[in-house]
Amino acid sequence: MFLLKVEAGFEAAHRLPEYSGACRRIHGHSYIVQAAWKTTGVNNLGISIDLVVLKKLLRQVVAVYDHQSLNTVMTGHTTAEAIARAIFNTLRDAEFGKKLSQVAVEETRGACVIYQEEPEMRTAVPHSGG
Repeated sequence: MFLLKVEAGFEAAHRLPEYSGACRRIHGHSYIVQAAWKTTGVNNLGISIDLVVLKKLLRQVVAVYDHQSLNTVMTGHTTAEAIARAIFNTLRDAEFGKKLSQVAVEETRGACVIYQEEPEMRTAVPHSGG
């Protein structure tokens, strides 16, 4: 198995209005996002998924957030957890989405949130009963 990981960054501001502390006020971050895909096979060139393609895909997704106030471009919370899940969901619906393993968001150096779905969430089959 191969785990392919690419990284992209964006700058954005947000505030956590219900937070008790400094993050209640508007402030900014230099976000780093990493996305990883699991693959098993390779093509005749020895490549599983072209990293150039994956990096371009991730850059397109994070461009929505770049130089924005996250409170205006996102609904609900604007935490690193919410950003990681939103980016994961967008990538899951894009090319190679079935192979997507996880999305990590670092909003401050040394602090990272990783979002990944439980295997049963991705392959759940309705139970027919009986």
